[in-house]
Amino acid sequence: MSEVTRSLLQRWGASLRRGADFDSWGQLVEAIDEYQILARHLQKEAQAQHNNSEFTEEQKKTIGKIAACLELRSAALQSTQSQEEFKLEDLKKLEPILKNILTYNKEFPFDVQPVPLRRILAPGEEENLEFEEDEEEGGAGAGSPDSFPARVPGAAIFFEFKHYKPKKRFTSTKCFAFMEMDEVKPGPIVIELYKKPTDFKRKKLQLLTKKPLYLHLHQTLHKE
Repeated sequence: MSEVTRSLLQRWGASLRRGADFDSWGQLVEAIDEYQILARHLQKEAQAQHNNSEFTEEQKKTIGKIAACLELRSAALQSTQSQEEFKLEDLKKLEPILKNILTYNKEFPFDVQPVPLRRILAPGEEENLEFEEDEEEGGAGAGSPDSFPARVPGAAIFFEFKHYKPKKRFTSTKCFAFMEMDEVKPGPIVIELYKKPTDFKRKKLQLLTKKPLYLHLHQTLHKE
């Protein structure tokens, strides 16, 4: 095994464990992002030309199936159905397979097929195409968010502020905010901004900055 391949397998393994940790902690947005990042990398390797890959065709087929499982888990976390089709326990079975991909010769434990080539998007067309390393984003003025999707994980409404990083070519979560359900009423509201990652359980909240920086909203409720 070359040093390049060894390093690549270590990075893949670390990414898979990181996603599973987020998943088990209930940080679903981060878990989905991590799974999708890794799935894209695995898909690219699975579909690489023979002279551009150190893996055999059979190994690349297994890598593609692992990517498909990551897509299934990501889809399960985003599903509104109460029953998950691909569980976290299932996903954890992939770790030893990925770690020992060069010697793995057993039947793949799940009936999936590698994701077809058309699912691979060009750089810049899909967010999170690169592994993101932890880094300090700087103060509140380190770039304004490009978007802030709203999510409703149970008893609160969350707002995630995202911004595009041109050098790394992916979209990252800058910070988040949330409203308790008793705060959902017509009129203006001012809520605090917290450091990433988004904490849906609201147990380890850290303010984004000591400066008086808040999210100002004006709510309009419509009855149907």
